[in-house]
Amino acid sequence: MLVVLGVLLAMLSQFGTAFAVRESTAGWLDRLRPSPSPAVVTPTPVDPAVLPHPTPEPSGPGIPPESARPLPEQSVGPVEVSDELKRGVVLITGRTPAEGVAGTGMVLTPDGYVLTNYHVVRSTESITVTIASTGRRHTAELVGRDATKDVALLKLDRASNLETVTTDSDDVAIGDIVVAAGNANGQGYVTAHRGNILALDRQINVKGANINDPPQRLRGLIETNAPAWPGDSGGPMFDNQAEVLGMTTAGSSSGEPGEEDKQVYAVPIREAIDVVQKIRRGDESGTVVIGPKGYLGVIVQADDSSAVIVSDVQDGTPASRAGLAAGDTILSLDGQRVRTRSELSDVLDTIEPDTTVTITWTTASGRERSADITPQASPLN
Repeated sequence: MLVVLGVLLAMLSQFGTAFAVRESTAGWLDRLRPSPSPAVVTPTPVDPAVLPHPTPEPSGPGIPPESARPLPEQSVGPVEVSDELKRGVVLITGRTPAEGVAGTGMVLTPDGYVLTNYHVVRSTESITVTIASTGRRHTAELVGRDATKDVALLKLDRASNLETVTTDSDDVAIGDIVVAAGNANGQGYVTAHRGNILALDRQINVKGANINDPPQRLRGLIETNAPAWPGDSGGPMFDNQAEVLGMTTAGSSSGEPGEEDKQVYAVPIREAIDVVQKIRRGDESGTVVIGPKGYLGVIVQADDSSAVIVSDVQDGTPASRAGLAAGDTILSLDGQRVRTRSELSDVLDTIEPDTTVTITWTTASGRERSADITPQASPLN
């Protein structure tokens, strides 16, 4: 499996936003017309450090050599957005303590359960969802998520009789045509682009838009060359029958101003729906988390070393009451050793809020300490 460094395609208000499809030889995609304008979206400039090139690797299972990949160039580009394509698609906006975010989602049930990427709504304090086909707006709450698969389930307030997407978990093949639809650059309406499936079973390392969110490794992804921008995350990837085969999640590009992402990755819909079904059953097995996550009240340094170093402790939080301070290094939580910010986040997700556990750390002077700590319900998603 290829390991690349990508960026999650949610959007911060000062940057941009999120997106995805497949086909046989005839059907729904044949009725999609090229957009009358080749410049449907003017992407915001992106920093090359934010959207790096993927790291090339040799071929492996599900990854043919570059020369063997069928890439019909005439299939890559914008398409006209029909009512059929917008059905069940929603535009997501949210607020974190620092900025606004934007992404895309898919309506799964008439009463308002919505599928999206977790990174679209992670660390938000409020979420608003707009139905793309009607413009109607709803507040939403996060019901549950699996950060390791970048899947989240939302529930819209006062929703009924909504149109839904149709999902299809049939196998896909390299060379199939895909259509990525979404809220590119947080524009507030749906645009769509065609591309091809380049490879299957991809593995990528991704970093979120929020600097305080830990990086995440995603596996089993579909790779396409369907153009996409920040804000397309969480959007549908359709097949020849207007059915969703994947959820657009991450992309990589050279970062040249005005250039779309060159490699775009999607979570297979069957994996996303498996998470949704667990959440709706109340099953928190594995890495699925339902309800609010635990909150310690610390900010830790980025994952650039094999240590969890505290850079700030918020007053009046579980961490401050336990005695942690800036400069300390967290060693373990609830008996589980943590070496990175991601590992700390993963362990915290396994602890129910208001449950007392033990935390161990070393102080800036090198003294090892332990204390009981009771994570509270996080005010952020």
